[in-house]
Amino acid sequence: MTTEHDNLFMEEIAKVATEKYQAIKEQMPSADDETIALLLAVNCLSTQLSREIEFDDKEQELEELRHKLVTCKQEQSKIEDSL
Repeated sequence: MTTEHDNLFMEEIAKVATEKYQAIKEQMPSADDETIALLLAVNCLSTQLSREIEFDDKEQELEELRHKLVTCKQEQSKIEDSL
């Protein structure tokens, strides 16, 4: 497998994947490897999607704050110019 990440990072990914796999296996001892792998993938994608939504929300909030800051600076400049 080729990746942009170093071996230590990939080892950590493998460790987390194994831990998650074992957790699912404990909850569903009769599940086969394919089912567990599918559940693991769905869980990962769910987490990823949740983080992307949260990131998008934070980006929107940041953009709104930037807009407010620009507006405040413009108002401040107008006040200073009138003095």
